Amino acid sequence: MNERSGRTRQFVVIGAIGLCLFGPGAYQCIRLSLVQRRLERTLAELAVRHEQLLQEQARLQSDPTYVEGLIRSTFKVAKPGEYVIPLDSTRSQE
Repeated sequence: MNERSGRTRQFVVIGAIGLCLFGPGAYQCIRLSLVQRRLERTLAELAVRHEQLLQEQARLQSDPTYVEGLIRSTFKVAKPGEYVIPLDSTRSQE
């Protein structure tokens, strides 16, 4: 047996022993690291959404014109004497 073959065999044996000793722990560590990364991404997305909702809340509390427009567009409401003309974008114009 030559020296190179002996070193390769020694490396394989050491690798197999290391895998047996540290394999399950290493797998668990990698898995948890991936879960943590996914949770951090989700947390960042939720933080952005939370900021958007806070801005929307502030606008709803302080801007009556915005609230009126929101009510009018959502519920198709008009003031007395006004006409609501629905614009249906899915309908083809003839």
